[in-house]
Amino acid sequence: MSFDRKSASRAIAAAALLIISCGLARAEPLAAGTPLAGKWAQLVFEPMSTTISYRVVGWPHITEGTFKLKSGKIRLDPASARMDGEIVVDAASGTSGHSIRDARMRNDILEAEKYPEIIFAPQQVVSHGPPQGDFPVAVRGVMTLHGAPHPLTIDGDVRRDGDTVVIHCAFAVPYVAWGLEDPSILFFTVRKEVEVVVSATARLTWVAP
Repeated sequence: MSFDRKSASRAIAAAALLIISCGLARAEPLAAGTPLAGKWAQLVFEPMSTTISYRVVGWPHITEGTFKLKSGKIRLDPASARMDGEIVVDAASGTSGHSIRDARMRNDILEAEKYPEIIFAPQQVVSHGPPQGDFPVAVRGVMTLHGAPHPLTIDGDVRRDGDTVVIHCAFAVPYVAWGLEDPSILFFTVRKEVEVVVSATARLTWVAP
């Protein structure tokens, strides 16, 4: 159960970050965030201002916890909506407040010592709403979890205020379908998806391709 949430949390963090960059590149220029011809929008995420939470519904209880963002820097070409960069989550940082469950997730399921990072690499902005105030975006990319890559498209909401971008997103990670262990045992059952919610803040600058 714990490991599922970790995966989901990381996926969320990555996806959310990507969403923000998309919105920034498409948004109206403001002060330091003014786009320049031939430049790419670059978003650098702030770990201390980013929250990654997960929730796994099961019986007889529901497990909730958090993960920590390790680093995040992504770029977006406003002309083609192409993206690159990575959003990295610390695989060993997952916590639900239950030491035994968290240790199993960290050591047996996620194998954090062998696979210390969960990475989301954005590739393309799929769609976005009118870049004014709060607007929706969708980003396609690849999530690497437990050493295996998985295509992932994330929907979210973006808000830009000058060179500060805030993104919120919520989605589900099908961890069993992705090849991870099903933590259900006898009468103790858990859903095969982890619910992830991410709230992240990033700084926007314009850089050479």
